[in-house]
Amino acid sequence: MSGPHVVIVGGGLAGLRTAQTLRGLGHRGGISLVSEEFDEPYDRPPLSKGYLLGVRGADDIRLAGREEYARLGIELVLGRAAAGVDPRARTVAFADGGEAGYERLVVATGARPRRLPGLPESVRVHYLRTAADSRRLARALTAGARVAVIGAGFIGLEVASAARLRGCRVTVVEACAQPMAPLIGAEPAAWLRGWHSERGLEFHCGTTVGRSEERPGAQVLWLADGTVVEADVVVVGAGIVRDTAWLAAAGLETHHGLVCDESGRTSAADVFGAGDIVCRHSAGRCRPIGHWTAAADSAARVAATIVGVPPPDLGEDGFFWSDQADLRLQFVGAVPPTATAAVVHGGFDSGRFVVHYIDGDRLTGVFAANAPREFLRGRLALRATRPASDGVRR
Repeated sequence: MSGPHVVIVGGGLAGLRTAQTLRGLGHRGGISLVSEEFDEPYDRPPLSKGYLLGVRGADDIRLAGREEYARLGIELVLGRAAAGVDPRARTVAFADGGEAGYERLVVATGARPRRLPGLPESVRVHYLRTAADSRRLARALTAGARVAVIGAGFIGLEVASAARLRGCRVTVVEACAQPMAPLIGAEPAAWLRGWHSERGLEFHCGTTVGRSEERPGAQVLWLADGTVVEADVVVVGAGIVRDTAWLAAAGLETHHGLVCDESGRTSAADVFGAGDIVCRHSAGRCRPIGHWTAAADSAARVAATIVGVPPPDLGEDGFFWSDQADLRLQFVGAVPPTATAAVVHGGFDSGRFVVHYIDGDRLTGVFAANAPREFLRGRLALRATRPASDGVRR
């Protein structure tokens, strides 16, 4: 085969989409997709929802079948974690002591759940990133179990909702005044808390876990506000971290992630980044990549750059969705501190509404609950205004 041999480390959505898009754009060189997991590449969003509940199986979340890897000529290597890279020698080292040469390297290793320092390792404590994590957690979510979820972001609330559907008693601990408040604003966040409270979730907001201890029959959490929570199962959803130490050791520029330009190029020749591991630097700004759509879009840009065609202008609007029991939430854009929220469709009382966030005379964000068509109209309106990207960090 002609063309450079591309090694992709990371078997998630971004890694696989890079490989598929390379072939779709006519790349004829070798492609090796190397994953640290033993499960074939799969879709991660169901891990906190349908897969966790057992209504979707391994085949349902798999991103491609073995026949597609064979048809596209993609070498799939499982159970091998990247541990180092030598840009001069063009080799990538693995945790098992082996190494592989490359002509182009794509780093698509994603992000990992943030560990809480006050929460020691325990069989009762769960972090959710992989299918294996989800299977382990599912076994623990038995009817009547006391479940403490730390963090009321979309992952935490999805897990909490799934636990309630399994008949668990669920307590949610959130550092902010309301769940998801930094993202959607105070009033929608207060509605969201009320919606979940009506369905049996108990909230402790505006507080954190001070310390924890495993005792016979329970994991005990002492919260900063003086509350004591005893749980059979603890699930932590307190944000993510990007494992960049091995990349920085190789001389690659890192910041909030692996620093890449708009096309996915890193500071080293022939090394690219795709998906959640990346933070894009342009115009003096840092934009960490996050969420499903952005990861897939970044893979498309990297594949185009490697093939040598102009990267697609896909835009970035901060879109994400979250399914929590029978609640579908959708969000796009950003909520600046000076923005005001206005309900433009439905109402909080109905549980079906669309909120527009206005800063001055400009639409900056759209949030919807159980209103997908109306949300799409808002998203199109937002796109027409071309607002500044969210998630900007200095």
